[in-house]
Amino acid sequence: MNKEFVPYELALELKQLGFNEPCFGVYATKDGYVRKSAYDENGDAPTYYQAFRFFREKHQLIHHMYWVYKKKYDGIDWIFHIKGINMINNNVVPHDETRFETYEEAELACLKKLIEIVNDKQ
Repeated sequence: MNKEFVPYELALELKQLGFNEPCFGVYATKDGYVRKSAYDENGDAPTYYQAFRFFREKHQLIHHMYWVYKKKYDGIDWIFHIKGINMINNNVVPHDETRFETYEEAELACLKKLIEIVNDKQ
């Protein structure tokens, strides 16, 4: 279940960017252990879905995850693209064709890139 939540360090960065949504869990320890709790221990633990929705709604940034064939068609890799919702932000990030072995690795890299983009805009 812990893989549904963004890592502790990124949750702290999201909070600095203004993320302030109710979460299903909190970090019980700083090493990333997440559990349900009625009180805040070490900070809220947002899910990846909540984090991506935050960027879509608050910063008008959307992401797309794609699978691509590996060379010689030996399996697949994952890539992501980030765009702005409105025309002003439409090409916020040039397409980065970095390939990732798993969807989860691409998702984590995408979230880090979104945080970087918003931090650079501030």
